[in-house]
Amino acid sequence: MDFADLRGIELLNRGHDRQAFHCGVENLDNYLRDRAVSDSEKNLSRIFVLTLKASPNTIVGYYSLSSLVVPIEGLPAAISKKLSYRVIGTTLLGKLAVAEDWQRDRCRLRVGEHLLLHAMLSAWKASQSVASWALVVDVLISENSNPTGFYAKHGFLRFHDSPGKMFLPMATIENTLRTAGVIE
Repeated sequence: MDFADLRGIELLNRGHDRQAFHCGVENLDNYLRDRAVSDSEKNLSRIFVLTLKASPNTIVGYYSLSSLVVPIEGLPAAISKKLSYRVIGTTLLGKLAVAEDWQRDRCRLRVGEHLLLHAMLSAWKASQSVASWALVVDVLISENSNPTGFYAKHGFLRFHDSPGKMFLPMATIENTLRTAGVIE
């Protein structure tokens, strides 16, 4: 398995094989199978999928983005005191999942990081037209996984009033993307 086996990331459509996707976290599998297309069609979220070149309908991983308003009280005091609003607009990274065969313990590729970088780029691009202060994630902790460390490794910070919720300021995302040479 190599990145050469993968197609680009694209919006989910009804032709993608959602039934065959299994990441090991039932909530994430069920969401993709049962609700993702409907949420997208109702403009509740956008679901992006990574597929195989040889089998364009096979989903290797996915993530979802939507808008979210958050109260500033949950942000660290050093940040919230600089903001003059009670609530701020953000982008929610609602779901991020990688199929079991493509996870780090079975595959040398960093598919999760690839999806996260794409989500950061998508959120940053959208923020150039519609303001978004940060990318927010509600960390889904299950008996099979705890991705808190994954997000912390990529610079996400915790909301002080919601330990399962993390954020990455859009300014940090922009710096990360510039450093990586993704944007100029």
